[in-house]
Amino acid sequence: MPVKHAIRTASAAIIIGLTSAASAQEASYHYDGDLRLSPETGMLDADWTLTVNDGERSELTLFLNAAFGEAEISGERVRSVSSQLVDGFNGSMRAYTVILNPEAEGQGREVQVRYAGALFPEPPETAINTLDTSKVEFTVDSFWLPFDAGFDALMTAELDVWLPGEWAGVAMQSIERVPGGFQVVQETPTLDLAFTLMADYQRHAAPGYAIYDTRNPAGTNIDAVVGALEHCTGYLNELAADAGPLPDASIVVTSRHEGGYSRGTLIALTDIADSESPALTQFICHELGHYWSHGNAMTVENWLNESFADYVANMGMREALGEAAFEARMASYQRQVDGAANPLPPVWTPQMTERPPYLVAYRKGPLALARAEALVGRETFARFMQAFMRERVRTTSQMLDLFEAEAGAEGRAEFEAILAE
Repeated sequence: MPVKHAIRTASAAIIIGLTSAASAQEASYHYDGDLRLSPETGMLDADWTLTVNDGERSELTLFLNAAFGEAEISGERVRSVSSQLVDGFNGSMRAYTVILNPEAEGQGREVQVRYAGALFPEPPETAINTLDTSKVEFTVDSFWLPFDAGFDALMTAELDVWLPGEWAGVAMQSIERVPGGFQVVQETPTLDLAFTLMADYQRHAAPGYAIYDTRNPAGTNIDAVVGALEHCTGYLNELAADAGPLPDASIVVTSRHEGGYSRGTLIALTDIADSESPALTQFICHELGHYWSHGNAMTVENWLNESFADYVANMGMREALGEAAFEARMASYQRQVDGAANPLPPVWTPQMTERPPYLVAYRKGPLALARAEALVGRETFARFMQAFMRERVRTTSQMLDLFEAEAGAEGRAEFEAILAE
């Protein structure tokens, strides 16, 4: 895909929608690394060995935060390396094109990547990631690690993090305290390598969850979070049936006002101090709902990730708070769609190639799903949603096949027409 165009049009909401739910796909890469962190200076030093498992790949494009300058990339089977600066949604990045020797076909090809520097020499526009004395929060959003430009290459990983001091850590799959730092392991192929380390936090226990409150002061509205987690988990597990249950997870409550995300068993919430019950319940159900998201977040299929997580969250809110709260939220979505500065594109058509903007993925898409539910009735729609969760849907065509199985060919045609409006 065109590097500069793809990144310039990315938004934080799209990147943080990347899911890490278990997939039947094989990993394209295995990341084996050492990472030394200096929270006092904001500096990091990284040394990676990337094993390329895809035997068909002879050319790689990797994105890395431009703040590190030129990374050192080498390997016995690396023929050439070139790079160029590209604009990202949260600062400049450097795109590295790595050409592998033609005779290097097959699995087990290794690429070494080394770099060091300040991750955030200037405060980021969207503070999704941090590296300071109270918290280290890393996801692909800051491109702190070399990341495949296709945004669909799954990875396994083993990472040793060297960090002095007393810290607690949570991660997408496995993190263990070891002498001198942490060991992060991902055995299930995922789209990201995300973890959070905390020096200043309050820990709260909830059934199936550990909540880490990193705000200062901490504690505000935590009881409401616990209640919303309990309701949303119960509701989603019942809806998902054999497609569940949700795994035990770690919840990190941050002090920022935007940038919540779900990465497998690691979920980050924005500051919920002033959140009222409908918004908080919907927000938490949304992030938990991403456990069943599998569409490619950098393509037209991103609406599947966000619209379905958002609508199942509204269904959960309706279950908890009633019809009036649900109708009020749908009405607010409609006002936002109607008030868009420019006409919004369709949610989806077979001819579309561009990833939908925020208002389509988070507002117009959920409204389309509400119309689909009204079209077929709640019982039929619930069966469809259960099939969606069970089948790990990756494309809209696959989703429509499942809808047709429940609603018939006529119902499919009507739903497809709604998506095309």
